[in-house]
Amino acid sequence: AGGRLVWVPGGTTADDAASLCAPLQSRNLRCVVRFPDPPAGTEAPSVLANPPWARAFEAFARMVGQPGRDEADPSPVVALIAPLLFGFMFGDVGQGAVVCAAGWLLRKRMPTLALLVPGGAMAMVFGLLFGTVFAREDLVPALWLHPLRHPVELLVAAIALGAAILLGGLALGALQARWRGALPRWWAREAGLVLAYLGLLAAVIGPATAWLAVAGAGWLAAGSAATARGSRAAAAFAGLAHFVEQALQLLVNTVSFARVGAFALAHAGLSVAVTGVAEASGATGYWIVLVLGNLLILVLEGLVVGIQTTRLLLFEFFVRFLEGTGRAFRPLPPPLATVNPGFGSSP
Repeated sequence: AGGRLVWVPGGTTADDAASLCAPLQSRNLRCVVRFPDPPAGTEAPSVLANPPWARAFEAFARMVGQPGRDEADPSPVVALIAPLLFGFMFGDVGQGAVVCAAGWLLRKRMPTLALLVPGGAMAMVFGLLFGTVFAREDLVPALWLHPLRHPVELLVAAIALGAAILLGGLALGALQARWRGALPRWWAREAGLVLAYLGLLAAVIGPATAWLAVAGAGWLAAGSAATARGSRAAAAFAGLAHFVEQALQLLVNTVSFARVGAFALAHAGLSVAVTGVAEASGATGYWIVLVLGNLLILVLEGLVVGIQTTRLLLFEFFVRFLEGTGRAFRPLPPPLATVNPGFGSSP
């Protein structure tokens, strides 16, 4: 920078010089723009381009790092998964409505709280499925099941949901391999892991499909040997070790989603406790206990469920594909004050 010139190198989202210079010229600043090729080996900054309903969910991916140019931005998928997990664990029509309203009213003051709107809406949906309104189970019929009466079915559904989410992560990993030009290597190696995982999932229904796990291990070992540059035998053994590690990790990640059902059971159990204490408090104390109990559930359970939703996304879903190797585009704001175009003047 000098008295007459400020040189600013960097990236821009502008399509041409005119659109880049327009906000500067409106403040009496002259502008000259050149678009050279980026230096070799430079990671250009990236901008996440999402529809309005998914932008608030970009915060989850940025906890890992900015998605790189050859990485998938999971924000639209997370915009579906995060409310689904939150609602499953926090199923209550009345409490979900309070969460949704709080998010809507506070979204402008704290943009992150806009996440409560879809989360609360999904909690209302699961409240109808569980038949729970403000901790009471006698106001609406359960469209699916009451958690405490069908705990096994609830846990199985949670694990099945987790398996579907993990398969989505594996699919995004394959998509990224295609973008990087590494799809043949993915087919040679990681496709065997996906085959084994599908076989193990199907084995829960029909044990005969368990042989697909062995076939997947052989696939990955053979693919590792075929794509190796050195010893093929060593590469095959390394491929088997990689298979065992990743398969065990996938199984652990799948079982980890049982916590979604467990927290749904905990929420239902706390709701029953609140209504039980309220009914034992007499006609006057009933509403006081019910209101205070629902406030306790909203604060305590809402915080815990939010943390668990974030944990499942970060440590079970994102590890399948997201590395966060990118660099976020942070634009410079235009000058706030109008300046004198004379030489040597200051803003």
